Amino acid sequence: MSQVERFREQHAQAVAVVQQISALLNPVALAADATKVRHLLSQLVGALQAHLAMEDSLLYPKLIASSDAKVSGMAKRFQQEMGGIKDALGAYVKKWPSAVAIQQNPALFIADTRGIFAALAKRIEKEDKELYVAAAGML
Repeated sequence: MSQVERFREQHAQAVAVVQQISALLNPVALAADATKVRHLLSQLVGALQAHLAMEDSLLYPKLIASSDAKVSGMAKRFQQEMGGIKDALGAYVKKWPSAVAIQQNPALFIADTRGIFAALAKRIEKEDKELYVAAAGML
């Protein structure tokens, strides 16, 4: 399996967890017990952190060093954009550190979760369709 295929597989795994969490975004159910959602969220964040670390150590340096200015520029832009998503994800995780925090305000948690998931979905789509296509012959 190529490195690009591994990155795509990590995306698919993250999307699967997002779908599991999304299926549980019911304010009444979350007010009663948010343990499962918080566990899945921890699983998702851990997987995303590992994925981002791999991109930072394996993908971006290789693409940025490319002699193809278009590829190098795209990689720099993607890496810069990723900083904003990392910051947003970090703020989200700090805001919702426990099942109890979620249970205390499930409607806000749902709104925040849908927002962060939309940003992640957009990013994953861009990486799959643009960045990984450019990286396919280089990794």
